[in-house]
Amino acid sequence: MSLPAMNKRVVLAKRPDRGPITPATFKKDAAPLRQPAEGEVVVKIELLSIDPAMRMWLVDTPSYIPPVQIGEVMRAGGLGRVVQSRSDLYKAGDLVHGLLGWQEYWVGPASALEPRHTPEGMEDIDHLGLLGVSGMTAYFGMLDVGRLKDGETVCISGAAGSVGLIATQIALAHKRCKVIAIAGSQDKVDELKALGCKTVLNYKEDGFARNLRKAGRIDVYFDNVGGQMLDLVLAQINPYARVVMCGAISQYNTAKPYGVRLTPQLISMKARMEGFIAFDYEKRYPEGRAYLADLAKKGQIKYAYYVTGGGLDGCVKALQDMFDGKNYGKTVVSFKEGERGTKL
Repeated sequence: MSLPAMNKRVVLAKRPDRGPITPATFKKDAAPLRQPAEGEVVVKIELLSIDPAMRMWLVDTPSYIPPVQIGEVMRAGGLGRVVQSRSDLYKAGDLVHGLLGWQEYWVGPASALEPRHTPEGMEDIDHLGLLGVSGMTAYFGMLDVGRLKDGETVCISGAAGSVGLIATQIALAHKRCKVIAIAGSQDKVDELKALGCKTVLNYKEDGFARNLRKAGRIDVYFDNVGGQMLDLVLAQINPYARVVMCGAISQYNTAKPYGVRLTPQLISMKARMEGFIAFDYEKRYPEGRAYLADLAKKGQIKYAYYVTGGGLDGCVKALQDMFDGKNYGKTVVSFKEGERGTKL
């Protein structure tokens, strides 16, 4: 296949101030598409993952990963096809996934990529969601950090999001666990109830705090939201509760961050609150993928993708849509012409 001379990209134009990103945060450009060196491959990108953590990658503060630099291609996980290879690891036509970024082609060492290995009954897109970082975050967060036990009461905020949807179903798969799922629209409430959640709360409805108190005390809180929601849950944790700090999506885009007040509850309840990053568990990803593939095979997990089209032109809008809560499940941008809509 003949390759273009220039590679279209979306790069960081300027660091955003507090508050939502805007189209001015990024700019589209093109750079010469270089030839692969020995041991490298060229990948044509087909799907890109959109994740809440991307907002934090734009901030120039110490973190688990360096921030995206001004003029640098926006970092993102992706799925693509090898179109040129100078490596024994992959040949032209192989499907691979890795940190490919907001661009049409990725050129780099073949060793930085993972091969397609799609279990029976699953789809290639699952490498970006259920079998990808979202799935690994839910698995290790719920079972390693949260140490979930049968019969416990589990609360998940952002339960209809890319990670929360998986964490919720891991909890449902445990015997006698009571699951309290929190989402932000009636459609999402209905979807979560259809999965088997008996207690699903819409945090945008009047009386939410009262209904959360009525739901009972909590042993494990899987927090994707942070802010005031964290305070509400801390008020009703059980002794020796585990609070899993997965994300704080309510705070990433806000101009005035919320100051959590009820951390003294951790002392009086002898509880533990712990943050984690799924990348630290990379050597154990096969374990997590096997667990989730088994749940899927047994019909105990159903995952959804909010697929938007437009390729590079759709990336910024997809990120904004996610922060506006328009997605159910994992947000993915497709480079295939005309592809858009939720995939279950």
